[in-house]
Amino acid sequence: MEPRFYANRYASILYRYSQRFLSHALRQAQLPLESGQLVVFLRCAHRPGITQEEIAVVTGLDKATVARIAAALAERGLMRREADPDDRRAYRLSLTEAGEALVGRVEEVTDRLHEVLYRGLSRAEQDEACRLLVAMCGNLRGAVSAGRAGGADPGRGC
Repeated sequence: MEPRFYANRYASILYRYSQRFLSHALRQAQLPLESGQLVVFLRCAHRPGITQEEIAVVTGLDKATVARIAAALAERGLMRREADPDDRRAYRLSLTEAGEALVGRVEEVTDRLHEVLYRGLSRAEQDEACRLLVAMCGNLRGAVSAGRAGGADPGRGC
């Protein structure tokens, strides 16, 4: 029997290697962030005032994880968490001046990750890989949102 290729296995491996790469690069650059905090940090850098819930939706992280990361970054003086005036249960996140000062160096680290990740791939291959991954994420996001954990179409395997 021929082994099957499952994209989610490689996505998981890719994620783990990415986290290891980023952890090492952040330590090397002496940045006060952990690899798992980057997604929240950079979302706030690019969308000041974003809510914790909005970050959870676009990243696939659960709300509690986003809240813990935001609290840790706020404790380090890198982020502000302000209650949303329209919804007291929601927090709007933005970087402090100290956090803003790190954005360029953090983006250099993530740029190095992407240089390594895409090594040997043409621009068209990079675009196609991203397009396919975005589509797969959308498929799973939709299934999770609809509460469907099963019912995969057997004709649509990888």
